[in-house]
Amino acid sequence: MFGKKKQTNTSSAGNQLKRTNHAPSIISEDVRLTGSLVSQGEVQLDGRIDGDVRVNHLVIGTTGLVEGSVVADSVIVKGKIIGSLNAGKVTIEQTAEVHGDVYQDTLSIEAGAVIEGNLKQRHEAETVELISQTTESKPELASVLNEGDNDLSFFNKQAAEKE
Repeated sequence: MFGKKKQTNTSSAGNQLKRTNHAPSIISEDVRLTGSLVSQGEVQLDGRIDGDVRVNHLVIGTTGLVEGSVVADSVIVKGKIIGSLNAGKVTIEQTAEVHGDVYQDTLSIEAGAVIEGNLKQRHEAETVELISQTTESKPELASVLNEGDNDLSFFNKQAAEKE
């Protein structure tokens, strides 16, 4: 009533997790997780995840395995990924195995790494403009065609007529 504000419960299923600490989350070698993993921080994976991973920074240790898609800002792979990898910065070390497509902005691969799949550099979304379907006569081309200029080849004349 006097100076105290009521707190409203704003939690809903659509709210995202808030990162409160800066320590990395560690999934040890003896842990097997089935389902999706979501984190806004760093995750060190030495165990196994059967499902999709969406994190800020992911380090897959030599004993780590992800069977599903990985989406992150940066990924260091020392273990194994079976599925697609989509990250801004990807580092694949010599002990790594990646079986799936890799979509990245920057990529580093050490000698000895095994990659089965496509490597594709991500691009910013391109905008496509619709070209007008109206065909307007261009006077400079019409005058050249009407004069019967023999310097134009057959293909150039066809292209000029289309414009």
